[in-house]
Amino acid sequence: MTLPARRLAPALAVVALGLSACGGDEPTPAPSSSAQSSTGSSGEGTTSSPGSSSSTASSRAQRELTQAEVDAALPGEDEGPYPVDSDGVTFANAGKLRTEPADCSAIYLDSPEARAFADGHRTARGGILYTEPRDQFSPQLSVRIVSHDAPYPQEIFDAAGAAVGECATHDRALTEEDALGEWEATSIPTQAIGDQAFGVRIGRPQFDAAVDYLWVRSGHNLINVRMVSGYSQDNDTRLGTYAQGVLDALD
Repeated sequence: MTLPARRLAPALAVVALGLSACGGDEPTPAPSSSAQSSTGSSGEGTTSSPGSSSSTASSRAQRELTQAEVDAALPGEDEGPYPVDSDGVTFANAGKLRTEPADCSAIYLDSPEARAFADGHRTARGGILYTEPRDQFSPQLSVRIVSHDAPYPQEIFDAAGAAVGECATHDRALTEEDALGEWEATSIPTQAIGDQAFGVRIGRPQFDAAVDYLWVRSGHNLINVRMVSGYSQDNDTRLGTYAQGVLDALD
């Protein structure tokens, strides 16, 4: 598979930059820009929903996928901005996130409601990780697809957008054993992709460290693109390109 319109081709390990939701690796961050997905006057982030551009209910992008279909829809090893990481993505930390306030787990799509849906309906998942080799910290991009036997709930996305303002500053740990650390959350621009899209930056500007997350729901499927990079880097276009690439591969 090639990447033209499908995908863009060409972790920060800083202070334990562990930002997980659907996995354990860290992708490249983007700046906290404010556009259609920026924080509004109410302090809530927004989620974008396409109109006529959304897939039809009968398309593969909307229905439950087999493991083979999930694997085939991921970008190829030569389609990343960095070399493919042989360690691959991990889902080991999924469902172990801790936040203070507790409701801030919603912005990671790891709320109790999100966990319950995943545990009860997840049928297939897969991902790919690209890492730029560096001595101290490594920018990363990862793409994940999770398929379910029921449509992914809009309410989980709505709750994520509504929680951004409350969680502008929050504490977070990847597992019960990890110490809580303070992070900042800001909405990032999202394109109208799939049924609904939600983007958020989790970062520590004082360390020039950020992780950008883009989630897209499409029928039964959840797509996650994450980037780990410096805080001044703008990644929203790249995130959208990779997410759209997955949907294009399924059409």
